Amino acid sequence: MKRTITFSLLSAIALWMAWVNPLTAQNTNTDMSALAKKYESAYNQKDIKVIKGMYTKDAVRVNTDGSRTTGSEAIAELVNADFKNNKTIVKIKVDKNVKESDGSITSTGTYHVTGATGSGEKIDFKGAFTNTTVKEGGKWKIAKSVLSSQ
Repeated sequence: MKRTITFSLLSAIALWMAWVNPLTAQNTNTDMSALAKKYESAYNQKDIKVIKGMYTKDAVRVNTDGSRTTGSEAIAELVNADFKNNKTIVKIKVDKNVKESDGSITSTGTYHVTGATGSGEKIDFKGAFTNTTVKEGGKWKIAKSVLSSQ
Protein backbone atom coordinates (compact mmCIF):
# COMPACT_ATOMS: atom_id res chain seq x y z
CA MET A 1 0.00 0.00 0.00
CA LYS A 2 2.79 2.42 0.96
CA ARG A 3 4.54 1.75 -2.37
CA THR A 4 1.32 2.41 -4.27
CA ILE A 5 0.83 5.76 -2.54
CA THR A 6 4.47 6.73 -3.13
CA PHE A 7 4.26 5.68 -6.78
CA SER A 8 0.98 7.57 -7.24
CA LEU A 9 2.45 10.70 -5.65
CA LEU A 10 5.57 10.55 -7.82
CA SER A 11 3.42 9.99 -10.91
CA ALA A 12 1.29 13.02 -10.05
CA ILE A 13 4.38 15.18 -9.58
CA ALA A 14 5.82 13.95 -12.88
CA LEU A 15 2.58 14.74 -14.71
CA TRP A 16 2.41 18.17 -13.11
CA MET A 17 6.02 18.89 -14.14
CA ALA A 18 5.31 17.68 -17.69
CA TRP A 19 2.42 20.13 -17.85
CA VAL A 20 4.16 23.12 -16.20
CA ASN A 21 7.53 22.97 -18.00
CA PRO A 22 6.09 23.50 -21.51
CA LEU A 23 4.02 26.42 -20.19
CA THR A 24 7.11 27.98 -18.63
CA ALA A 25 9.07 27.49 -21.85
CA GLN A 26 6.21 28.95 -23.87
CA ASN A 27 6.04 32.04 -21.61
CA THR A 28 9.83 32.43 -21.78
CA ASN A 29 9.80 32.29 -25.58
CA THR A 30 6.87 34.70 -25.79
CA ASP A 31 8.48 37.14 -23.34
CA MET A 32 11.86 37.12 -25.11
CA SER A 33 10.31 37.46 -28.57
CA ALA A 34 8.31 40.43 -27.29
CA LEU A 35 11.46 41.98 -25.82
CA ALA A 36 13.29 41.57 -29.14
CA LYS A 37 10.38 43.12 -31.05
CA LYS A 38 10.29 46.02 -28.59
CA TYR A 39 14.00 46.65 -29.11
CA GLU A 40 13.67 46.33 -32.89
CA SER A 41 10.78 48.80 -32.93
CA ALA A 42 12.52 51.29 -30.63
CA TYR A 43 15.72 51.10 -32.69
CA ASN A 44 13.90 51.54 -35.99
CA GLN A 45 11.97 54.51 -34.55
CA LYS A 46 15.20 55.93 -33.05
CA ASP A 47 13.60 55.95 -29.59
CA ILE A 48 16.66 56.14 -27.38
CA LYS A 49 14.59 56.56 -24.20
CA VAL A 50 12.91 53.17 -24.71
CA ILE A 51 16.23 51.52 -25.59
CA LYS A 52 17.89 52.90 -22.46
CA GLY A 53 14.99 51.62 -20.35
CA MET A 54 15.45 48.11 -21.73
CA TYR A 55 18.83 47.73 -19.99
CA THR A 56 19.63 47.37 -16.31
CA LYS A 57 21.52 50.32 -14.82
CA ASP A 58 24.73 48.27 -14.67
CA ALA A 59 24.24 46.40 -17.96
CA VAL A 60 27.29 45.34 -19.95
CA ARG A 61 27.40 45.33 -23.74
CA VAL A 62 30.26 43.54 -25.47
CA ASN A 63 30.49 45.12 -28.91
CA THR A 64 31.47 43.33 -32.13
CA ASP A 65 35.05 44.62 -31.83
CA GLY A 66 35.37 43.17 -28.32
CA SER A 67 35.13 46.51 -26.51
CA ARG A 68 32.80 46.82 -23.53
CA THR A 69 30.24 49.46 -22.77
CA THR A 70 28.96 49.49 -19.20
CA GLY A 71 25.73 51.01 -17.90
CA SER A 72 22.40 51.77 -19.53
CA GLU A 73 23.37 55.44 -19.92
CA ALA A 74 26.60 54.63 -21.79
CA ILE A 75 24.88 52.00 -23.96
CA ALA A 76 22.16 54.51 -24.85
CA GLU A 77 24.82 57.09 -25.77
CA LEU A 78 26.55 54.54 -28.01
CA VAL A 79 23.32 53.68 -29.81
CA ASN A 80 22.36 57.36 -30.07
CA ALA A 81 25.71 58.14 -31.72
CA ASP A 82 24.87 55.47 -34.30
CA PHE A 83 21.52 57.17 -34.90
CA LYS A 84 23.21 60.52 -35.45
CA ASN A 85 25.81 59.14 -37.86
CA ASN A 86 23.76 56.60 -39.81
CA LYS A 87 20.31 55.89 -41.16
CA THR A 88 19.77 52.25 -40.33
CA ILE A 89 17.12 49.74 -39.43
CA VAL A 90 17.51 46.43 -37.67
CA LYS A 91 15.74 43.07 -37.93
CA ILE A 92 16.12 40.77 -34.92
CA LYS A 93 15.41 37.04 -34.74
CA VAL A 94 15.46 35.14 -31.46
CA ASP A 95 16.57 31.53 -31.99
CA LYS A 96 16.78 30.04 -28.50
CA ASN A 97 15.93 30.90 -24.89
CA VAL A 98 17.22 29.11 -21.83
CA LYS A 99 15.85 29.79 -18.36
CA GLU A 100 18.78 29.69 -15.94
CA SER A 101 18.66 28.44 -12.35
CA ASP A 102 18.93 32.01 -11.01
CA GLY A 103 15.77 33.04 -12.90
CA SER A 104 17.58 34.91 -15.66
CA ILE A 105 17.08 33.99 -19.31
CA THR A 106 19.84 33.59 -21.85
CA SER A 107 18.64 34.35 -25.37
CA THR A 108 20.55 33.80 -28.58
CA GLY A 109 19.69 34.94 -32.05
CA THR A 110 20.68 37.01 -35.04
CA TYR A 111 20.36 40.58 -36.22
CA HIS A 112 20.60 42.27 -39.60
CA VAL A 113 21.34 45.99 -39.92
CA THR A 114 20.74 47.78 -43.23
CA GLY A 115 20.79 51.40 -44.31
CA ALA A 116 23.37 54.04 -45.13
CA THR A 117 25.96 56.21 -43.46
CA GLY A 118 25.53 59.97 -43.31
CA SER A 119 27.71 60.23 -46.43
CA GLY A 120 25.54 57.72 -48.30
CA GLU A 121 27.68 54.58 -48.06
CA LYS A 122 25.64 51.38 -47.94
CA ILE A 123 25.39 49.59 -44.58
CA ASP A 124 24.49 45.90 -44.64
CA PHE A 125 25.79 43.61 -41.94
CA LYS A 126 24.62 40.61 -40.02
CA GLY A 127 25.57 39.29 -36.66
CA ALA A 128 24.60 37.21 -33.68
CA PHE A 129 23.76 38.10 -30.12
CA THR A 130 23.63 36.48 -26.72
CA ASN A 131 21.57 38.40 -24.18
CA THR A 132 21.22 37.71 -20.49
CA THR A 133 17.94 39.14 -19.26
CA VAL A 134 16.69 39.58 -15.71
CA LYS A 135 13.39 40.63 -14.24
CA GLU A 136 13.58 44.07 -12.68
CA GLY A 137 10.49 45.84 -11.40
CA GLY A 138 8.32 43.20 -13.07
CA LYS A 139 9.88 43.80 -16.50
CA TRP A 140 12.51 41.88 -18.41
CA LYS A 141 15.68 43.90 -18.92
CA ILE A 142 18.97 43.18 -20.62
CA ALA A 143 21.79 42.77 -18.09
CA LYS A 144 24.42 41.64 -20.58
CA SER A 145 24.54 41.66 -24.35
CA VAL A 146 27.33 40.11 -26.39
CA LEU A 147 27.32 41.00 -30.09
CA SER A 148 29.32 39.37 -32.86
CA SER A 149 29.49 40.04 -36.57
CA GLN A 150 29.08 37.33 -39.18
